[in-house]
Amino acid sequence: MYLLLLQAIVLYLISGYLHRSLSSSASKPLYVALMLPGTVIHESSHAAVALLTGASIKTFSVMPSGDTLGRVEHTKPKIPVIGDFAISVAPLIGCPAVLVLAGYFLGLHFNYSPGSFDILTETRYLLQGTLYFITALDYFSWKTYVFLYLALALGAGAAPSRSDVTSMLPGLVIIVVAAFALNYYGINIPYLYIVFSGLSAALSIAVVPLLAVTGFVAILKLVAVLK
Repeated sequence: MYLLLLQAIVLYLISGYLHRSLSSSASKPLYVALMLPGTVIHESSHAAVALLTGASIKTFSVMPSGDTLGRVEHTKPKIPVIGDFAISVAPLIGCPAVLVLAGYFLGLHFNYSPGSFDILTETRYLLQGTLYFITALDYFSWKTYVFLYLALALGAGAAPSRSDVTSMLPGLVIIVVAAFALNYYGINIPYLYIVFSGLSAALSIAVVPLLAVTGFVAILKLVAVLK
């Protein structure tokens, strides 16, 4: 389950690079349009959890403004610390959840093993499952390309922003300590592990097209520099 945190860091770095590379260039309108599904789910996840924690929405936008593709402004949640954490981490749950649902509608099902506190074992299973899923796709089917596009957009949408990272840190410390305490005393929550594993599987698959696009952008920038 801790792989979600590592994946959040990876997505933060990748999406940050793509945003810096494309949002200030002539390709910005195309970039904004391609990322729109991820932006909508990202901001909607923030807004939904903000309402659930007792906050009120002051501003909701999925249109670019400054350095951001969208934004949500809300009042303070009625649940201290954990409320801020839940709101900040919401896209990391909402975006992969939508990707899993999209996969089911397109007939693409994720295979994953239940999560555990053994990071090495979970990482190995996750990488094996991702490789199997990607290589087993039917690349002659339009559904595959719809799914890969959604994986790209929702993977980028799952990435936390800088403000999200700042807001989630205090609550994250509490959640991690509580998880370690439950594990130490042998208290297991199997359904929670299954949910986290499914989300990790979706994010792992989303990283593949994101890395492909990142590599393509990096090559274009290198060619431009060499010219």
